[in-house]
Amino acid sequence: MVSCGIDIAAKRAVFVFLKLDDSVSDVTGAFTQLRVQDDDDPGALSAFHRSAMNMFAARRPHRIGILQRKKFGTFAASGTTFKLEALLQLYPEQKVEIVSGQELRMFAKERQPAVAPRYKYQKNAYLLALYLLGSGH
Repeated sequence: MVSCGIDIAAKRAVFVFLKLDDSVSDVTGAFTQLRVQDDDDPGALSAFHRSAMNMFAARRPHRIGILQRKKFGTFAASGTTFKLEALLQLYPEQKVEIVSGQELRMFAKERQPAVAPRYKYQKNAYLLALYLLGSGH
């Protein structure tokens, strides 16, 4: 089973693909994030979408999840992040889940999984991918 955790911030989406056989292994590969330079440029958005769909097609995840961002308040996410989320949700082969930060924190507190991302900025995406491997819904 392969899961994909995605953390979107600013103008980038951070990906972690984890595979569960006898143990958990990181199968993300060389491309750990995708950026869009100009979210008002349809060509840049199309390129982001194509790249993400190619990543999904190459790794064929059983579950894909995006860490939910705040919609209102002081730390509300930018409009760009909502565009990127929508583009990622267009993957036709698999439903893309939105997982709340609260749900992820509860998972981390209860299960206390070993979080070992390759890069520090992948921590939330890695934890989300572990969550998707471990929860059965």
